[in-house]
Amino acid sequence: MTSTLLTRRALLSGGTLMGLSALLAACGQQANNEAATTASAAPSETASAVASDSASASASTTPKPVVTRGYSGNSKAPDGEYRKADGYGPAQNVPLPKAEPQQYPETTQGLYRMMKDWLVSHNYAIQTGDCSYAFKYVTEESEEYGFYQFIEDLYQNGGWTVDGLDSYQPEGPLLYDEDKKKYRMLHRRFWSTVMYVESNGHLDMQANTDTSDDTFYFLFTYSDGYWKIAGSKTEEELQNEK
Repeated sequence: MTSTLLTRRALLSGGTLMGLSALLAACGQQANNEAATTASAAPSETASAVASDSASASASTTPKPVVTRGYSGNSKAPDGEYRKADGYGPAQNVPLPKAEPQQYPETTQGLYRMMKDWLVSHNYAIQTGDCSYAFKYVTEESEEYGFYQFIEDLYQNGGWTVDGLDSYQPEGPLLYDEDKKKYRMLHRRFWSTVMYVESNGHLDMQANTDTSDDTFYFLFTYSDGYWKIAGSKTEEELQNEK
């Protein structure tokens, strides 16, 4: 995985690596172009080659399979029928976000409305690899901007994301920092699992087994009627800045 992914606070919050064997069967069926692997390795050896970059894999010369991205559910969904991502391929017929961010007042309710729009574009990006909508809601210095660059790269190289959809709950008042000219509001992120399927057969799955660090401050800017996400900070990080 890339360093961009490793800097995303929301992704690493409470995440631990899990075993990937439950998803190998589905993804293995997508490895139609694994070439010499199927000819030279038993099924268990093939699965090991897909799942691991470990020392045991380095001892084998068996090439890793290349995963071919297909259709979720192993078939093309009818037009208009939403189908979530799985080991066969990315989500299908994901509803489009709003084409452009809307102007909202510089109030708590205005921020809530922007966040609702952003979350639709955010989850659309995760499911499709099209981050063009989500980029419009964040500044370039935010963690989310780097995350969207990672997602774009993942999909452009033949990979996709399974699960990983986010929801957020505000848990504090809207505060303004006069010195930094930024707002902040405490939020809690809700998520369970996420898996990144790469075209080279590597799978990275994370589960939210520790929710103690799912709460943090989103930072916001406001200009000419538009809210933007400008980053995030933990309470400890904010205290250390003083």
